[in-house]
Amino acid sequence: MQNEVIAEYALVGQRPGEAEFPIQILIWKPAPSERMSPAWECSVSVERLWEKPFVIYGENSFQALCLASKHAVQILDTFAEHGGVLKYPDGELFEADVFGFKLLARES
Repeated sequence: MQNEVIAEYALVGQRPGEAEFPIQILIWKPAPSERMSPAWECSVSVERLWEKPFVIYGENSFQALCLASKHAVQILDTFAEHGGVLKYPDGELFEADVFGFKLLARES
């Protein structure tokens, strides 16, 4: 895993019947993979929902970064689908749609 975190995002989570807790999303700088050459890898963690950083592989740095970002959003979506509530640190409700990974349906 690379040492340089290039993106961070802070949220607050709450499971039904439990106290609120901080959630920290971290994404590391993509780098050429030593394990799966010629692929690139990008690590992502969603602390308190997925404790260990997860390594995502892509054909290039951009794909690895996009896939790692999408993985973080999927973890947030899964948490919400199972009854979890996500909030901004100021208490306002948060929707993972703000990251733009869900495309609008195209009209026929």
